[in-house]
Amino acid sequence: MHALTVGEERLASLVSQKHGTHAECVLSFLVSGSLTIAHRQPFEVSSGMFSVVPPGVPHSLLKGQGLHVMWLSFCPDCLDLAQSDLMVPYDNVKRGALPAFNTDPSRREFIQSLFKELITVHNQMLSLEVQRSFVILLLNELSQACASEVQHVRYNDKIEQAMAFIQANYLQPIGLREVSDAIHLSAPYLASLFKSETEFTVGEWITQKRLSQACAQLLHTSLPVSQLAEQLGWSDTTHFIRQFKKHMGLTPAAWRKTHKSHRALT
Repeated sequence: MHALTVGEERLASLVSQKHGTHAECVLSFLVSGSLTIAHRQPFEVSSGMFSVVPPGVPHSLLKGQGLHVMWLSFCPDCLDLAQSDLMVPYDNVKRGALPAFNTDPSRREFIQSLFKELITVHNQMLSLEVQRSFVILLLNELSQACASEVQHVRYNDKIEQAMAFIQANYLQPIGLREVSDAIHLSAPYLASLFKSETEFTVGEWITQKRLSQACAQLLHTSLPVSQLAEQLGWSDTTHFIRQFKKHMGLTPAAWRKTHKSHRALT
């Protein structure tokens, strides 16, 4: 996790990538091209659309062609935005809205200019407060797009019950058996149903939730890694460290050092 990063990419094509989850909020604007994302179900993002990924929400990139993407990722707590009404689109996605919102064609040039200016001030390492002002303007554009169209896609009722149980209990030592018992389904049937609807196993979903929370705790607290692992439902600290490194590329201690240093610079 970091306070804020921003960038722009052009890709001729994109192959399937199972990204899992982010610890931060992600906002992307597709200037041109088309992109297929799996979030509950596959859906298309076309030019002129925002796409959002809230922290801890698993998703996958399936394919893309002729992509020109401007993107932003940020820590709401670092920017003092966690309680802002501008975060409502992210809350809507957590509750079931599709994470893609079409923008008014008359606003698209302005949206691109905001991204470009934010990239400039970020590269110049201007104060976080200056960068935050551009994030607020972009989130306002997202809110306007979100207000015009919020589409909801429902999972199977049992999957929604499973997700609700995981959300309420993922910091406990739970797994497939505990989830299946809680929603009164056999473990094999739940495993098959969950995988078919989300493209993730129950265990992967739980792990991604825990790792997202781990990143937030590593950045915002000084808890020892062993204590953090216990709080996040890992009885074995070594297993937690291995899982964290597998998904994040660094050990928890190294990740904390790197990202806290980056946060201090920004």
